[in-house]
Amino acid sequence: MKKTAVRIAIIGAGSATFSAGIVRDICINQGLEGSHVVFMDIDEKRLNAIHALGQKIARELDKKLTFSTTMDRREAIKGADFIINTVQVKAGDMDGHDWAEHQRSLGERHGYYRGARLYNVANMIFMLEVANDIKELNPKAWLLQSGNPVHEGCTVMHRMTGINVIGLCHGHYGYKDIARVLGIGPEGITAQMPGFNHFIFMTDFRHNGRDVYPLIDEWIETKAEEYWAKGGRRYSDMQMSRGAIHQYKLYGLMPIGDTPRVLGWWYHNDLDTKKKWFGELGGFDSEIGWGLYLKDIDASVARVENAAYDDSVRATDIFKPEQSGEQIVPIINSMVNDEEALYQVNIPNRGHLLSDFPENVVVETQGVVNGAGVHGVKMAPLPRSIVAGAMIQRWRDSEILVECIAQRDLNLLMLNVLNDHRTRTFDQADALFKEWLSLRQNTRVRDYFKV
Repeated sequence: MKKTAVRIAIIGAGSATFSAGIVRDICINQGLEGSHVVFMDIDEKRLNAIHALGQKIARELDKKLTFSTTMDRREAIKGADFIINTVQVKAGDMDGHDWAEHQRSLGERHGYYRGARLYNVANMIFMLEVANDIKELNPKAWLLQSGNPVHEGCTVMHRMTGINVIGLCHGHYGYKDIARVLGIGPEGITAQMPGFNHFIFMTDFRHNGRDVYPLIDEWIETKAEEYWAKGGRRYSDMQMSRGAIHQYKLYGLMPIGDTPRVLGWWYHNDLDTKKKWFGELGGFDSEIGWGLYLKDIDASVARVENAAYDDSVRATDIFKPEQSGEQIVPIINSMVNDEEALYQVNIPNRGHLLSDFPENVVVETQGVVNGAGVHGVKMAPLPRSIVAGAMIQRWRDSEILVECIAQRDLNLLMLNVLNDHRTRTFDQADALFKEWLSLRQNTRVRDYFKV
C-alpha cells in the first residue's frame, strides 16, 4: 500500500464528534500515515478539546499523526492539501443549532410552521467566503464540503470561484436501511441514487445482481402495516416510513435518505400531519424528533469532551477503530495514493451527468475518484414524471437562492419566501422578511447585501 502524508484542515473542528471521527478514519487508513491535521474553530474551548482528543486517539492507535490548532480560517487554509468545511454558522452568542431554532420560531410567528426558507443564507455566504479564501491562498487544494446546504452551497462556490469542490452527505446510505428492513445484505448490494443533494431517487437497486424493487413491493403488501404499527424507532425511521412509501407510489421510485423530509409539502403541514406520515415522533425534523436530536448532540458533545481529558476513558472505546460512514478520508486516500474507487458525490454536472439539467448545476451522482481527481458517472435519465413532478421545482428553488447570493439580490431572497406554499399574502412574507433581516444576529447577511 502506498503511503502519502498530507495536510488536512478541518474548518469548524469544534464539532468534536465529527472531527474525532475524521481523525479515527485517518488513523485506520494506512495510506495517510504521517499526515498533519489542522483544527480550526472560533470556539477556543472546543478547539482545545478536539486537539486533546485527536492526540489521544492517535496515541491509543499508535499512529504517527501530528496536529495543530488555529482560530484563523485563512491560516488553516494556507498549505492544506484538503480542506473540510463542516460549519453551521453561529450568530452572536448563539451556536448554529440555537440560531436555526431561533429562526424557526420567528417563522412560526408569521405562519410558517417549522420556519421559512431563510436559515441557509448565512451558511451559503460563509461557504463562499471560504471558497474565495481558497481561490486566493491555495487554489490547488480540494474542498470537501460537508456542511449544509450542500447542493446550493457547492453550486454557488463552483460558479463564482471555480475551485476544486466536492460535496458530501450521508443521505445516500438510506438504501442500506431499506436492505436492513427487507432482511438482505449488506454484502452484494448495489444502488444508484442520482439527483440533487437531499433530493435523490433510487433508479437501480440490486442484491447479487437481482432487482430488489419487487421485494420492496412485496414488503409493502405484506409487512409494512405491521412495521409501522410497532413504532418505537428513534426519529421514526424516515427511510421506510409511511410517507416515504407513499412518495414511492406517487413518483415511481424510492426517495432516499433525507429526500422524504423535503419532498412534498403536504406531508409537513403540522405536527399531526407529520405523525400520520412519519410515526409517533413526526419524523426527524418535527419539533419532537429534532428536539431529541439536539439532546443527543448535547449528550454526545459532553461525552466526547469528557473523553478528551479523562485518562480513565479510552477514546477508542467511543471512536472504535473501524471505518465510519463518512466518505471523506477514503476519498482523500483515493486521490493522493491513486487508489481508484466509486463514491457518491456532489459535483458539477459537466458532461450532463444528469441529462435534464445544465452543466453549471451541482448534482449528486456516483463519481470515480483516483489520482487524477473525481470523474462523474453519467446516469440513466430520471423518469420524466420525476423530472417534471419534482426535480424542476427543486431546481427552481435552489436557483433562486444561488442567484440571490451570486447577484447579492435581496429581491430574489424575498421571492424565495413568496414562493413558499405557506405564503398567503405579500404582506405576510414582507413582515417576516423585514423582521428576519433586522435581527441583530444577521449582521453577516446585512453586510453581504450591503443593507
